Amino acid sequence: MGSGMDLLIKGAQQIGIHLGEVEQEKFRLYAELIEDWSKKINLVSYQSEEELYRSHFLDSLFCGSGYEFQKAEKVIDLGSGAGFPAIPLKICFPNLQFWLVESRNKRCGFLQRVIEELNLDDCFVVWDRIEKIAHQKEYRGTIDCAVARAVAPLSVLLELGLPFLRRKGVLIALKGHAVIEEIKTAGRALEILGGAVDQVIPYYFPGEKGRNVVVVYKREGNSPRQVSQEAGYSSKKTIMSVEGAVFSGI
Repeated sequence: MGSGMDLLIKGAQQIGIHLGEVEQEKFRLYAELIEDWSKKINLVSYQSEEELYRSHFLDSLFCGSGYEFQKAEKVIDLGSGAGFPAIPLKICFPNLQFWLVESRNKRCGFLQRVIEELNLDDCFVVWDRIEKIAHQKEYRGTIDCAVARAVAPLSVLLELGLPFLRRKGVLIALKGHAVIEEIKTAGRALEILGGAVDQVIPYYFPGEKGRNVVVVYKREGNSPRQVSQEAGYSSKKTIMSVEGAVFSGI
């Protein structure tokens, strides 16, 4: 067993996730697909197998430190890219219905291939922009949990993500060391959107770059249908922020 897998297994155990042989094999295959497709398209940055398992696979699983995914049914990944955090979470919680939202066609092709090769049931790729599908009836107000990793500043992410959630649904954001300032900046948008900060959970694993934090937001009220201008973010600003920030610094 490689060092990357060892680290993943031990790290997952710390947050109560057991990786059996089935899950381990899916992670191995996922890593192989990432390595293969990275020769053709720009998927994700990593220097070694250990870094891939630690900084991307294990990092994604830390969403589970802020939420009990066993109780969820519908989860959406906002800006999935190479599949983080959606694919690692789906491997460990196969009961979930998962929607992976990605605006870039080539990455959607990669995600679809991963879903097929790993035999991930109830896992769907949505080729579209987050801000467009948030207002579609089949998504708006129907999701138990939205997850996001390195997608956008919290103020923008809340505007994009909270409309997906049912009442008492949660948005989980994996963020870096500057998160406290982001939380303060997002206060006005959060008030308008009918949400509240539920938990801010620091976490650490060997080799991590700076402090990492899981921020959990809970939807308390109804989100207005048109929030961009009132919250201080025009539609154009939101789109630009997301496109410019997706997977930056990873």
